[in-house]
Amino acid sequence: MSGSFSLPLPAEETLRFLERALPPAPALLLEVGCGDGTIAAALAERGYAVTALDESLAVTVSSAAAPVTWVESNFLFYDGAADGKPFDAVLFTRSLHHVAPLDRALDRAAALLRPGGRLLAEEFAFDRVTLPTARWWYDLESILVAAGILTPPDPALAAVRNPLGRWRQEHAHDPPLASGHDMLAAVRERFETGPAQEAPYLYRYAHERAVRGEAAERAVRQIFEVESRLVRERDIAAAGLRIVATLAG
Repeated sequence: MSGSFSLPLPAEETLRFLERALPPAPALLLEVGCGDGTIAAALAERGYAVTALDESLAVTVSSAAAPVTWVESNFLFYDGAADGKPFDAVLFTRSLHHVAPLDRALDRAAALLRPGGRLLAEEFAFDRVTLPTARWWYDLESILVAAGILTPPDPALAAVRNPLGRWRQEHAHDPPLASGHDMLAAVRERFETGPAQEAPYLYRYAHERAVRGEAAERAVRQIFEVESRLVRERDIAAAGLRIVATLAG
């Protein structure tokens, strides 16, 4: 992995996906939902011309030093770069499932792309999680909390006995999250889309809640390896969804 600064595992995995699917640098990229700017900064280091957008920018000091155009805006009302050039790729890095309404978000993405431009989405497909998957995750969570590696969950949610019922309660949002099924269907209505890729995702929860330190970092990497194997072997469902699509020219 190129780049001059160390990245956490979730960012490494996102960049591995993007680097396989992006056009060559110095393509013009728009990242929607850039968060702390880690991915945008890493892509800028790789020679891309990056515009990074978030409704509430929270860019870190190290990311802010990168040659990135930072935009604080609601994506649905973003009208593009000041010079009017269309983007070569629009990236949704775990943000599309939050943007409502979904159809308007994808229409906006299409309007911002050049003909033949790419839409890349690394997404959370909460609807794909099954009872065995939820049970595996919550059993693992309880062990990691007891070991002091993860911070404890909300006690009210932890008290829910049915793992799938708890999962659904944890992911009940207003407005509702877009499901993996709905995101994929909406993209296919507007873009030429290849087969969707499954990916591990639950290890990201462990990363977000891990108590910092080398032991916790090793644990997160091990969770990623185990989750990846279980997904490949169809023992649990993949909660991660990756979409690569092209705007017809």
